Amino acid sequence: MSKDPRVLRPVLSNRLVKGGAWALHTRPVSVIRIRFTNLRCRDVGVKEDPLLVHATRLANELEAISSRDVQQVFGLPLNLSQKLLEMLLYRDLIQPSLKRKSRLDGRQAGFLFETDADEERRHPKNTEFDQLFELTESGQLAATQGEIRPIIPKDVTLHMIEETGEFLPLNTSMMKTKNWEEPVWKNMRKPSISSIVSWFGGTERKSRRVDDSIEGISLEETVRKDDFGIEQKKWAATRVQSYQKALIPGIWASTILRERPSLDLNKAIVSSASINTSGGSWNRNSDGLSGKITEIPFRNRSHKPRLHQGLIGIEVDSHEYRDLPDITLPEPHRISIPLDGETQIEALLRPLPAQENIANWCKDMIDAQMRKLPDGSLGRSEVDQVVESLRKSATELWSDPDNQTKKWHNALIKNLEATNLDSVLARYRDEGEWELQYRIDEREVFQNAD
Repeated sequence: MSKDPRVLRPVLSNRLVKGGAWALHTRPVSVIRIRFTNLRCRDVGVKEDPLLVHATRLANELEAISSRDVQQVFGLPLNLSQKLLEMLLYRDLIQPSLKRKSRLDGRQAGFLFETDADEERRHPKNTEFDQLFELTESGQLAATQGEIRPIIPKDVTLHMIEETGEFLPLNTSMMKTKNWEEPVWKNMRKPSISSIVSWFGGTERKSRRVDDSIEGISLEETVRKDDFGIEQKKWAATRVQSYQKALIPGIWASTILRERPSLDLNKAIVSSASINTSGGSWNRNSDGLSGKITEIPFRNRSHKPRLHQGLIGIEVDSHEYRDLPDITLPEPHRISIPLDGETQIEALLRPLPAQENIANWCKDMIDAQMRKLPDGSLGRSEVDQVVESLRKSATELWSDPDNQTKKWHNALIKNLEATNLDSVLARYRDEGEWELQYRIDEREVFQNAD
C-alpha cells in the first residue's frame, strides 16, 4: 500500500513557547527519486531449517564461526558442520571474516561437545570451511528475527531526502491529490553505481534509514546457487535507471529557534531541527539558516521589524485593545513571515506604538481601564492605584532600552511619567467628560459627611 508522506506545515506550539522558543523556521525539503533496476532485495521471510537459523545466531554471538565451532556447539559430525556453513554461504548469510581466532578457543566453561580423533583423521584439515566466517546483513537479520529471507533482484523506486540523505518508506507515493499537486521532477545527472554502494551497508545504512527488505547494490552479475552449489539463476548487476529531484511542499524541515532572537537568521540560536512527514517526525542535524527578516506582514500591512524583549516587535499606528497594557499583559501575536518561496518563519510578535503615537496609546490604555471600573462612587486612592498599575504594566510591556532608540525610549518614559490620576482627570475635564470626577467626589463627600 502506497502512502503520501506530505503533511500540513508544523506550527509553533504552546509547548515550544513555554520551553523558550520564539520562532519556528520551516521549509520544504528536496526529494531525490531514484529508480533502480535489479536492486538486491530480501524476499518475504520463509520457514527454513531451524538449524540454519541457530547457526546464524551462533555466528552473531561469537562474531565469527568455523565448521569446528559448529561441531563443538551442536555436536554435528565435522562433514555436516562444513555442509551447514556451505549452505549458509550459498544463501548469502555468511562471508569470510578477517578474524583469525575463534572465541571458543581455549574455552573451559559451558557445555561443548568433544571432538572425535577418528573423525579428525577422516576429514583433512585446512579445508575452505576451517576458516572463520561472519554474518552478512541478511545473516544478521536472520539471527535477530529468526527467519531467513532469500535475496532476489527487483526494480525499485526509492525517495531520498536530499538535505539529510534519508530514505522515505518504501511505496512512498506523491501523486496529485485534493490537497497536493504532483511534484515537478527534474532529471539530474545520475551518480556512478559504485559511489552509492555504501548507502546500503554498515553505519551509513542505519543513518539513511534503509528499509530492512533491501539488501543493497550488486556491482556485477551474480549467480543464485542451491544448497549443493549448483547454479540456478543469473542476475544482472544493479543499475540506476533514472535520477530526479523535486522540491516537496508537505515534507518539512523545521528548525526551532530559542533564546535571544535575531533578524539575521545566520546568527539565530538553533535549538533543534527535525523532518516532518506523515510517517512521523525525527531529529536531524541542524544546518545553518540563512537570510534576514526584513518585512513583517501584520493587519494587511508590511512593517519594518525590530527586536523587543526576546520577541520580534513592530511599530504600528492603529491598534486593538488587546495590544494595550492592562492589569494582565496581553499575549503576543503569532504571525507567519514568508521568506523565500515556501520557506517561512512562524514567530511571536509584539505590536508597539510608533513614536508619534505613544501619547495616544497611553491615553487609550487609561480609557480602556476606566471603562472597566465598577459602578457607583469610587475612592480616589483606589483609582490612583489602578492608574499606577497601568503605568508599571506599560513600562513592563513596552520598555526595552537595549533594543530601542534613545529618542523612542525617552518619549515613552516622558509620557508614562506624565500619566497620573490628576492628569487623567484634567484631560477628562478638558474633553467635557466629568463622570470619573463626579464619582470620586461623591465618595469623598460621603466620607467627609461621616
